[in-house]
Order: sequence, then C-alpha cells, then structure tokens
Amino acid sequence: MKRIVVVIVGLVLISLVAYFVLKPRMAESRFQEGIALLDSMKYELAVEKFTKAIKLNPKEYKYYLKRGIAYAALNNDSLAVDDYSKAIQIDSTISDLYLYRGISLRKQDEFTEAMSDLNKAIALNDSSAQAYYQRGLLNAALFEFDKAINDYNKSIELDGSNIEAFFSRGESLANIEDFRGAIANYDKLIEGSNATPEAYKKRGIFKLKIQDYKGAIADLEIALKDLPNDEELLYSLGDAYSNDKRFDDAIKVLDKALAIDSNMPMVYGVKGGALLRKGDFKQAIASFTKAIQLKPDYLKAYYGRGVARAFMKDYKGSIVDFNKVIELNPDYVQAYYNRAVSKAILGDHKGAIPDYDRIIKADPKNAEAYYNRGISKMNVREYNSGCDDFQKAYDLGYKPAEQMLNIYCPKDKNVKTIIQ
Repeated sequence: MKRIVVVIVGLVLISLVAYFVLKPRMAESRFQEGIALLDSMKYELAVEKFTKAIKLNPKEYKYYLKRGIAYAALNNDSLAVDDYSKAIQIDSTISDLYLYRGISLRKQDEFTEAMSDLNKAIALNDSSAQAYYQRGLLNAALFEFDKAINDYNKSIELDGSNIEAFFSRGESLANIEDFRGAIANYDKLIEGSNATPEAYKKRGIFKLKIQDYKGAIADLEIALKDLPNDEELLYSLGDAYSNDKRFDDAIKVLDKALAIDSNMPMVYGVKGGALLRKGDFKQAIASFTKAIQLKPDYLKAYYGRGVARAFMKDYKGSIVDFNKVIELNPDYVQAYYNRAVSKAILGDHKGAIPDYDRIIKADPKNAEAYYNRGISKMNVREYNSGCDDFQKAYDLGYKPAEQMLNIYCPKDKNVKTIIQ
C-alpha cells in the first residue's frame, strides 16, 4: 500500500514538474496563436489567446503589449492602457510600450498623459518614426501645428513610406494657412506611387484656397472619378467652377451634393453665389434663404441675398440683409457700401452718409465712396463738403467726378446758388 502511495505521489510530482517546465512553452504557443489572429484582425479571439498566455506566464511584457493592441483595435482603450501599464511595470525600458499607451491615452483625450508617454517613447528610441508621427497627431489635436509639422518632418525623414504622415503634415500646413506648403506636400505624394483620389481632392481644395481655380478644378475632377458621392469634393468643385465663371457647371455639381444631403448650408450659399453671378437673382434669393434657414448666422448668405434683392429693386429688403451682416460682423465694410447705395436710392441720403464715412475710414482711397458720398451730401444741402468729396474722388482718378465738379462746383460761382 505504501508503495502505491509513493508511486502516485511520484507521478504527481513528475506531472507538476512537467507542467512547470512546459508552462512557458504553452504560454508562447498561445501567444503565437494570438499573434496570428491579431494579424487576421480577429481581435476578440486574439484577446482570448493572449489572456491564456498571460495566465500561463504573467511575467512576459509582450503578452500584455499585444493584448493591449488587440483591445485598442476593439476601441477599448481603457483596457488597452491597463495592459500597457502592466507591461511597463515588467520592463520600463521598452519604447513601444509608451508609444502604444500614448496612442490610447490620446484617443481618450488624456492629452497631458499621452504627451508624457510619447516624449518617453522618443527618449528611449529617437529613431522611432511612428513615435514622432503620433506626437505630431497629438500636437495637432492641441492646435500646436508648428510643433506637429516638425514631428511629421522627423517621422518622414526616418520613414518616407508612412503616407499618413504626408497627409497629416498637409493638414497641419493648411491649418496655419500655408496652403502652398500643403500643396507642395501633396505634390510629392501625387508624383510618387501614392496618387490616391484623396490626395487629388486635398490638393484641389488647397489650390482653391489660393485662388488657383483652374488647378483646383483639374485636381477635383480627377478625384471625382473615384469619389463621385463625396459631398466635400462636390462642394469644393462647385465653388471652383463658380469662381472660374462656369456657373452652370457649378450649379450642376452643387445640386448633386444637395441630392446626397439637402441640409448643407454652405452648398446652398455657394449655389446662391453662382446664381447671383449668373444673373438669376430670384433663384439666388431662394438659395440664400435656404442657407440662412439651415445656418441663421451665415453672414455671406445674408450679404449675397442683400445684393440679389438690390438687383431685384427690393431695396428695403436689401437693407434688412445688410443690417444683419453688420450685426454679425461690424467690420464687413462692403455691407456698409451696399447699404448706403440702397439707402440713397430710397432717398435716405442722410442715413447713407454715415455708411460712406465708415467705408472711407476703412479705405481712404476708395474714390467711388467719396463720389457717392458727395452726391448724398449735395442732396442734404452740404454743398461745400459735397464738392470736397467730388474733388477727392477726381484726385483719386474717378473720372465721373469731373462732370460733377464742372456742373455743381465751379470755382468762380456759389455752389448753393447753382444747386438751387
């Protein structure tokens, strides 16, 4: 009996020894299975395998790292951060652990902690293109675009194959209004083997920003072949067509955008502008009105509708719109000019003069404003001052002022007598 017990105990001991000897191998086997599933984007199954590997060997940092990556792919960044932190407790010298934790922290808007981790990742490995790229994204999220550009530059210098770094750098350049720099960035992308529709689209939008309308149209039309239902692309192409005086083409693509989504105020605004410049004032008013309904603070829509109403001889309506423009932006000088014209046409010359004053203060060389103010002053019997305005307009090269000077402001006669 004792012999049987000894044998059983011996077998148990042998089994335990074998288990502990084989345990690391079993853990590694589960880990490798998890890696295969992770590479196949079967993230939930990968998590299960990594969890089994961790149970078999909880002191291997890479098991936590890979499970964290799988959790992050499942958009569970909180659990991912926990795993990266456990990995760091095991080995705090691995750059990638801080890199990936920084990425998940950024995704959770924990920017201060994320920046600390990414700085640590770079300190541990200053040749990590991915770490610089991720810090660039974080700096961009913090609106530190100059810093972001520097990081993207370093990332691209270390690894020029990261196309996303080029795209992101272009976006940051655009955010500091360096549109030419952004275009140059996309030139490099398009010249290579990465001439994607998105690259043409972005370059076209940036060309539109620098008023290279023909260049914008060329790029946006190429992108449109592969992105026929891209609302931003259609809107930008419509804007470029309109600025290139291709009004019918503009209206066509803008209507296509509205067929996809009828709740885009900016599209109605650009369409209204195309209709206005085409001379279809009634339809322009309708389009601007729709834009205003969707975006009650849409300044340019009020201004465009005011101009269209003035062309339709609805001067009272135009004044209402120009009033709204000035309410939204007291420095929108052109609204004062058009409001003054509408007031003058309605006979409110006294009300028009302060508007002309505002224009002339903003632009002392606006000859037409002096001329029009001169007319309004004549109508409120400010004769000498009116003549001064005509003279100023003439001195600035506005030829119609010469006739007004000859008729109303002869040097050897009393102006008031002539007017009466």
